[in-house]
Amino acid sequence: MTEKMLSKILSKEECAKCRICCCFDSYDIWETPYISQTLASKILQEYAPKQEFIKKENHFLFKMDKEQNADLYYCPMLDNEKGCILGDDKPFDCRIWPLRVMALNETKVITLSPVCPTMNEKSIKELTKTANELADQIFEYADENPEAVKPYLDGYPILVVEGKKYKDTLV
Repeated sequence: MTEKMLSKILSKEECAKCRICCCFDSYDIWETPYISQTLASKILQEYAPKQEFIKKENHFLFKMDKEQNADLYYCPMLDNEKGCILGDDKPFDCRIWPLRVMALNETKVITLSPVCPTMNEKSIKELTKTANELADQIFEYADENPEAVKPYLDGYPILVVEGKKYKDTLV
């Protein structure tokens, strides 16, 4: 559902041209998507039987190898021709990209990744409206999966604060 709602402001074609969300450097490797046990099992059974994972408490991260001669790590589910091979089974972080759910002073907030070039061209009002439409789903998921909540980082514009509606949100 989040993918369809995000498509109001971000088309698959725009994403396919960029794929910045599928590539990490040493600075932003923390944004590697959270993988549940259920999704990890499904990936091994249906998509990539040899995929390795890094175990973190009660979830997993993709094991990604550093590119030769570059400080880059590409998501192992990225097919250079087709894009993400997971389709509708994408991890939550990927489904809501370029939105992020983060913790700021014990409060969950929905932020916008400052590295998404397409989103930087959109109006903050439009982005905030869309984030508010998704807020209940995002915060519900975050409550059920606290490991999916990343610590807040300066530079990530806050679009929604948990428990506040659009008219109350500071932008």
